[in-house]
Amino acid sequence: MTLHPLLTYCQNVHPAETLDGLLEVLAGPAARVRAAWRGPPSPGHPAPVMAAGLWLPLEVARAIATDDAAAARVRAALDAAGLFACTANAFPVGGFHAARVKEAVYRPTWLEPARLEFTRLACRALARLLPPGARGSVSTVPVSWRAFGDADAAGLAAAGAHLGALVADLLTLEDETGHEVAVALEPEPRCALETCAELVAFLEEHVFAGAGREALVARGLPPEGAEAALRRLVGACVDACHLAVVFEPLEQALDLLEARGVRVVKAQLSAAPDLSRPVDAPAGRRHLAAFAEPRYLHQTFGRRRDGGLVAAEDLPEALSADGELTAPFADVERLRTHFHVPLHWGGDEALGTTRPELEAGLGALARATDHLEVETYTFDVLPPELRQGGVEAMVTAELRWAEEALRAQGVSAR
Repeated sequence: MTLHPLLTYCQNVHPAETLDGLLEVLAGPAARVRAAWRGPPSPGHPAPVMAAGLWLPLEVARAIATDDAAAARVRAALDAAGLFACTANAFPVGGFHAARVKEAVYRPTWLEPARLEFTRLACRALARLLPPGARGSVSTVPVSWRAFGDADAAGLAAAGAHLGALVADLLTLEDETGHEVAVALEPEPRCALETCAELVAFLEEHVFAGAGREALVARGLPPEGAEAALRRLVGACVDACHLAVVFEPLEQALDLLEARGVRVVKAQLSAAPDLSRPVDAPAGRRHLAAFAEPRYLHQTFGRRRDGGLVAAEDLPEALSADGELTAPFADVERLRTHFHVPLHWGGDEALGTTRPELEAGLGALARATDHLEVETYTFDVLPPELRQGGVEAMVTAELRWAEEALRAQGVSAR
């Protein structure tokens, strides 16, 4: 059976944090990417349409969720651009293109009511934009940033309770709109949920059981029905870059999620720099050091020769600006950092990428979920020599690469 997943890109690459900004993105960069990738209309046929991976920061989510006129404007803009909504990124609440983002991207955490309220708005906004009969997916933070120190047992239980409350709202939303909208927690290096294995443990203890299930039982659902609803509407956003950085094999992670009944709600197609050619080559270390920049966190992991891992919260903690490894990383045989590099760039003679791991697992990802999203939000902070032709051209090149790589796996993306 041929698979036909939706393929899109995440619009968090475009700095738009107001309703007018979103409308400008849809009419401008997003429409031009669609035209460049899908092509112009042919005689007798309309322009091919493309799924849209929306970024819905707080101000935008609130406007669409609460204002009929605002939702109608966005639906009209999607139609005019040849786009249709399918998924939304509700990870950064706002300020994603500020001069310094770093750990602020994880605020508010799932321990805080503000994260629940923001995600409610984002889910309701997406439901108002979906085409008839379509399902929606919304990606979100992996509970908290580990260094905040709040992800102890009590903190995880609080997060589970908030997710249970969210699912109660999602069930009501489904009754009102006919659209299923599921939320996807996205494991990320140095976060409370760093791996898919940690995600499974959290969901099983605090969401499918524990405080999450109790939140639905308190609203009148029987325990079995509550767990079924939670398993359907809370799952994983599998980001290939994140898994590669922490050396969690992609196909192994997918097997675990399937075995434990955790839904893969969406997947993000991404790759990380991979220094292994070898680590003691100065040119490779200097090249990797050039990826350090002041806006985003670039969590860095090294694998020692004995198989153990060493980790840093940001690249400069592992590698100095002139390419010298810090003491904790002195004996690593492989070094990876959380920096989403272009999928169409496979590295060079000094520095590789984790793209081969993504390629090997693409077929399994497409079998696990039909929402596939290219997410390279780092184009404008790449080392200058890798910024080829501007953001729109690079996004288009990524989509073409992903489409061809999926086709090589027997998958025909829509």
